[in-house]
Amino acid sequence: MNNLTKITAAALAALTLSACVTEEKMSRSEPALRDATSAAESACMSSVNSNYGGNVRELRVVSSEFSQANSTVMVDAVGVRGGQATERWRCLSSNEGQVAELRVVE
Repeated sequence: MNNLTKITAAALAALTLSACVTEEKMSRSEPALRDATSAAESACMSSVNSNYGGNVRELRVVSSEFSQANSTVMVDAVGVRGGQATERWRCLSSNEGQVAELRVVE
């Protein structure tokens, strides 16, 4: 193998591993209320994670409620701001995954 091939293979392996770690961070719990589409839930989790520069240790969907206009998704961001803190986010998203509103709730 020449050096370019080795570098390309190493970069591809790193990207693949990075994608696996990201998928593990974004989990969906099984609460009583889970009605929103998976596209809405995924979009909300991605939006929350991007607010922390992609460095959230774990994201959990706490609840989701389907609506024709915008579904509501509640997300817990665990391990934020360099510690053990958890922040809860309220997200409004279209059922196709377009986030309309995102804010921290107290």
